[in-house]
Amino acid sequence: MNNQQEDTGTKTAELSVRRTKERIEEATILRALAFLAVTLQHCIAEYIYRADILPADSIMLAMLFHFTRFGTPTFVFLSGLILFYNYSGKLDYRSFIRKRFGDIFVPFLWWTVIYWVAVDGVIGGKLAQPSAWAGIFPQLLVPTNGYHLWFIIMIFQFYLLFPLFSRAVAFFRDRLKRHPEGESFGRIAGVSALLGLAYLVLMWASYYRMPDWAASANGFWSAVISYRSSYFVMYFFYFLLGGICAFGLTRFRKFAIDAAGWAAAAFIGAYIWLGYDVLRFSTERINLQVSTYLKPSTSVIIVCQLLLLYGFALLLRQRQGRLYRMLRFIGRYSFGGFLSHAFVLMLVSLVTRSIPLSGAHLPAAIITFLLVASGAIGLTVLLGKLPFGRWLVGSTGRPAAAGNRKKTS
Repeated sequence: MNNQQEDTGTKTAELSVRRTKERIEEATILRALAFLAVTLQHCIAEYIYRADILPADSIMLAMLFHFTRFGTPTFVFLSGLILFYNYSGKLDYRSFIRKRFGDIFVPFLWWTVIYWVAVDGVIGGKLAQPSAWAGIFPQLLVPTNGYHLWFIIMIFQFYLLFPLFSRAVAFFRDRLKRHPEGESFGRIAGVSALLGLAYLVLMWASYYRMPDWAASANGFWSAVISYRSSYFVMYFFYFLLGGICAFGLTRFRKFAIDAAGWAAAAFIGAYIWLGYDVLRFSTERINLQVSTYLKPSTSVIIVCQLLLLYGFALLLRQRQGRLYRMLRFIGRYSFGGFLSHAFVLMLVSLVTRSIPLSGAHLPAAIITFLLVASGAIGLTVLLGKLPFGRWLVGSTGRPAAAGNRKKTS
């Protein structure tokens, strides 16, 4: 009985703390931008490998593709930001995992079934073969029909291991409290730089060494290395960067604005270098694998874009114009949009794949992106209104009233 009362008290304390904290409005804007970036990536991939595409269209689509590399890592960054911000004290692990399982993993399960039914069941003609239905289960581990769902498997690893991350960060945070504020900020910057360097070394090994390791390893280890993009460790820096933002929100906001100049310069340099790499290592067709997330130059682009977009989101939050309201709406429904956008893209592609588009792949990709993004958000809004909508699109939350939002610099 005492343990039950203690658990109830812990849950109540956690909820009370989260309710009294400032709402991080810019996170919703970043979530919308990340969703739009991921959607544009997949729309580009739909067109860039078509046989009748012209070189000019290929190059332009590749440039757009590189510009959207921040999408998935931004989701990781936001997960770290929200988790460390809301759960900085004692954590009721069972309640924490139960909520994430209901809001994130259950929709993943449903969409895995939906994508299997659509791709293998209907298009592949296996729906009338009950013996083939077992093919759904491998999709839960290595999604191929819902090719973007690998992200849910990866991000859930952070949720499962969050207590370990939280304790490690709390340990360093307690040690930093012993120093003056100015000195603490310098130490945090130093630790962040070391983590960044360690991450770049990991990305260097991932891109330049691990493919050879996979080729020379046996079956098991070859598979382990080959699927490294699905492991949380390959994205840990973005998650911890979100934690740094959470524990020093005011300072991070100021830093994002102040760092805009050098972040833009570094982004331009890395963007040009990555584009040059893609052209060097492409033959008849553009090879987008050259700009994988697991590459040092891509990581530099992503971190620079994160800082630039964070500053951009802060400016939008201050002005609260039409663009801000639109992105805020998209951000609210972005998780369901992320889950469903590949389904909407599949429906659009059933029409576009039969249309000759030589010389028009760039505008076709842009138009497709607009249709898919708006269609996925619209579908999420409709599904969210169903009695069981939460199990399909997660929790969409409630927009905070303008008068109730706290505004801090």
